[in-house]
Amino acid sequence: MKRFLGQNFYDLLEISPSATPEEILRAYERARALYGAGSLAAYTLLSPEEGAALARRIEEAGDVLTDPEARAGYDARLPAEEVRPARPSPEPPPQPPPPAAAPPVPSASSQKPFTPPEGAVWTGELLRRAREARGLTVAQMAERTKVSRLHIEWVEGDRFDQLPVQVYLRGIVMCIARELRLDGQKVARSYLERASGAPKAGR
Repeated sequence: MKRFLGQNFYDLLEISPSATPEEILRAYERARALYGAGSLAAYTLLSPEEGAALARRIEEAGDVLTDPEARAGYDARLPAEEVRPARPSPEPPPQPPPPAAAPPVPSASSQKPFTPPEGAVWTGELLRRAREARGLTVAQMAERTKVSRLHIEWVEGDRFDQLPVQVYLRGIVMCIARELRLDGQKVARSYLERASGAPKAGR
């Protein structure tokens, strides 16, 4: 157990310090599925106390490494030999080419201009309006972002009681916002502020 608690967050999630936000999110989801609360590996390999401690450590790693400011502060505290290779200034990751069977791109004539209100509080309804202004269906958004249709519908419906934990939700909202040509960090921050104050039914 000490091996897990003594690892830095990158080693814990088995990723490089130069990992992109998308790689971090995938690694976090994998670690959470393998060792999170209630997982078979945690149940069979660790005591209940060890399993709970490891699950908390994984959640903490996800919270820190998916937040650009928190990640930068964490990296600055790591010993120099653990930050390898040196991570360049963060840049938006290149968008993968659309798959061969991707839905056709809506023509410019089918898109309506969408300008978010100044200082807008980002709600699911506002995200839905932005999607419709670009002429995209929920199915097309799911294909382009690789976010499930159900999660997109829950985000647009402000179904906070159905949405995943914030570290995962941040990645979902950022993917949606980037596809809609919006400021992903700004939209995610605004949406999560509302989500954090909403009641979690049944949780």
